[in-house]
Amino acid sequence: MKRKHLIALCSLALLSITSTACSVKSNSSTASKQSSRTVKVTKSNTKKKRIDKKSKAKDQSKNADKKKQKDDKKAKANSQSKKTASAQASQQQNNQQASKNNQQQVSSQAQSQNQGNANQQGQQPQQKTQGQINRERGYDPNGAPLLPGQDHAAGSNPDGSPDAWVQGQINWAKRNGLMNPDGSPTQKEKDLEASQDQYAEGDDGGQFGGYVPNP
Repeated sequence: MKRKHLIALCSLALLSITSTACSVKSNSSTASKQSSRTVKVTKSNTKKKRIDKKSKAKDQSKNADKKKQKDDKKAKANSQSKKTASAQASQQQNNQQASKNNQQQVSSQAQSQNQGNANQQGQQPQQKTQGQINRERGYDPNGAPLLPGQDHAAGSNPDGSPDAWVQGQINWAKRNGLMNPDGSPTQKEKDLEASQDQYAEGDDGGQFGGYVPNP
């Protein structure tokens, strides 16, 4: 009887130990799973934090680059604007200086020309009249010989043009159809001269005069 109780007690103790071992194993497994899950979650959170930090750093870098590019563009625009304003001011100054130099040059040239004209007028001899030139040459501009002690030829002015009496005769001949506008005789004048020549020959005993000299 005691032996049966001993066996039962041993079996119960063994069962208790086994149950305890299983419970410990189960708890250990559960704890291991929980620990593994906690590690995974921790790793995931760490990884996520790293990704968030990288993304944030990347965004900050992009923003910094954009700001830098914007600042560079603004600085470049300001520099270009300053250069343009400086170039315009320099060009305006050059134009003003060139205009001033041109005005001074024109004024200097005008003064020099006026002085030259004054000197030339002072150096030029007094211009001779046509009559003085005729007296020196002995002929008028048309080549006609001068009247004794005069500066013109017979029937001409000193410049060679017809005098008042001759011009009156020319005008009368033109009005009466005896002279063309260019001064040449008309056919009427030629016929009249021929008729006068014929009458002159008749008066001298020509063919119209009827006078025949004695042989």
